[in-house]
Amino acid sequence: MTGPTEQDGFETISPGDAFTLLGNETRIDIIRVLGETSDESLSFSALRGRVNVADSGQFNYHLNKLAGSFVRRTDEAEYELTYAGAQVIGAIFAGTFNQRGLTRSFDLDSTCTTCGSVLLVEYEREHVTISCPTCNDQRSTFAFPPGAFENRPRDELVDAFDTWLRLYLTAVVEEFCLTCAGRMRGSIIDDSQYLDDQEVGIEHICERCTNRSVNSVGVYLLYHPAVVAFHYDHGIDLTETPLWELSWLHEQETTVVSRDPWQVQFSSEINGDHLEVMVNEDLSISIL
Repeated sequence: MTGPTEQDGFETISPGDAFTLLGNETRIDIIRVLGETSDESLSFSALRGRVNVADSGQFNYHLNKLAGSFVRRTDEAEYELTYAGAQVIGAIFAGTFNQRGLTRSFDLDSTCTTCGSVLLVEYEREHVTISCPTCNDQRSTFAFPPGAFENRPRDELVDAFDTWLRLYLTAVVEEFCLTCAGRMRGSIIDDSQYLDDQEVGIEHICERCTNRSVNSVGVYLLYHPAVVAFHYDHGIDLTETPLWELSWLHEQETTVVSRDPWQVQFSSEINGDHLEVMVNEDLSISIL
């Protein structure tokens, strides 16, 4: 195993070496126990007792392997998780690495804004798809961890879908990659297979892991203060309304004003009142 290196001011080991450290049940148990007691650090003897390893030397060997990467020793000679260790235990509880979600489907309590049919939720290959089975008007498809299904009845699960999707979209618009914490760069596009029937959309690509997210202009504007206020003034709380009930997030509500440079106008109408917003080449926003 290679030793740690210095990279951009951080002590770094290779991903292969990091995952090799986790390839042992005793080490996973150590991380799990420390994760279950995240509000306190544990002494060597208390930690060994909870992990239930009789051989002190063997336990010490595995604990030392984790030290510095996933576990840290405090000034009081006790042990706690590092940020990396907390991420590992979070992934374990979420089922990200060790569970595969069972295929399932059920109806939502929401209807299609195009044809009025009941929307359908389908979960397959760790992705949620919310769509209309009648007119095939797909609302959204997004990754969702298997562990999130645990102990949630259907109504809470639907809320979890909406919360998870909002967190993801907010991060993308703020140019933050939830996959690797890298910086995402956005641009207006008109030539992507992910645009469906829309003429243009907003594409964000992570500079580090190349994670890609393509969304409508409406999604990009979802939390802009002018858009939020316009809807709130007309009795619509965008923080409470499920995203799949907002037709303008996916329907064509945009007009291409210019392609060089890009200028795309977004229109919203409620009860005869109109809001006109311009999205410019650099993704700056102007209220018209």
